[in-house]
Amino acid sequence: MIDLSTNYLGINLRNPIIVASSGMTSSAEKIAECEKAGAGAVVIKSLFEEQINLETAEMMKSMDYTAHTDAFDYFTGTSKHQHIDEYVELIESAKSRVSIPVIGSVNCVSPGSWIEYAGRLEKAGIDALEVNVFIMPADAEQDSSSIEDRYIAILREIKRHVSVPVSLKIGPHFSGLANVIKRFENNGANGVVLFNRFYRPDVDIENMKIIPAKVYSVQQEISLSLQWIALLSGELDIHFAAATGIHDGKGVIKQLLAGARATQLCSTLYRNGISHIQRILVEVEEWMNRHNFRTIDEFRGKLSRENVKNPEIFERSQYIKALVGIS
Repeated sequence: MIDLSTNYLGINLRNPIIVASSGMTSSAEKIAECEKAGAGAVVIKSLFEEQINLETAEMMKSMDYTAHTDAFDYFTGTSKHQHIDEYVELIESAKSRVSIPVIGSVNCVSPGSWIEYAGRLEKAGIDALEVNVFIMPADAEQDSSSIEDRYIAILREIKRHVSVPVSLKIGPHFSGLANVIKRFENNGANGVVLFNRFYRPDVDIENMKIIPAKVYSVQQEISLSLQWIALLSGELDIHFAAATGIHDGKGVIKQLLAGARATQLCSTLYRNGISHIQRILVEVEEWMNRHNFRTIDEFRGKLSRENVKNPEIFERSQYIKALVGIS
């Protein structure tokens, strides 16, 4: 009998498939569909700090409270409360309808007072909290350590307000990625999701304007997270979840072999529908049967750096003919 269960962030999941924060997890009805399709957990569509601040600012533009600061503070606070109230209602509704773990998600760029609301999300019933942080390292006057310190400040403030497990979903834009993930672990992070797929620009050369690049990931994008999870999963105790470029059962298996505890799916479900989860689970089960594995723990990390004969294959960034056959 195949056992697909896994432990991620200290939470037992029936399988390693997590539906990522997206439109597919934006309502209790859609979350229930994810559970029915076989998902092991869901990450509720993110609560965006920047969106809240922008919408609040837009509302305030039409009002003149310059002479009434108390009124300004009141309406600003009311706007923010409304967003949090709606998000709490979504969590409570989802928790009442599904039995799989429901992970809350906040998208932020600063350790502001809004983090105090994280405690409300915990009270609403989230099983864990995913903190989606991206600080664009585009300021030439700001060094890497100061940017990393901002991530740590956000993490510490979050941990002050919640007792549920906390993971950080990050991008690859760090000069010392291994060290910063170790710092996350040392400052209380239970897990890290590699990697977030941020907005990507393209150029319309005929109209000479910036346009969005393709929204959905492609399978080739799996390589980056695969490399880093293989490098670090055996070295650090923090739990790794893989994201971006995972489109089928093969992708899930690759990440588990590298050492991931779970995999987050998004683009492939938009393309193929929520029911694609079942096909992926069948592929994983069939592969486990062929290789005589009964549990994921039997092969998790089998191809991490510490378990392969040629660990340098994960560390080199240039072609190595002896290892990959390309000169």
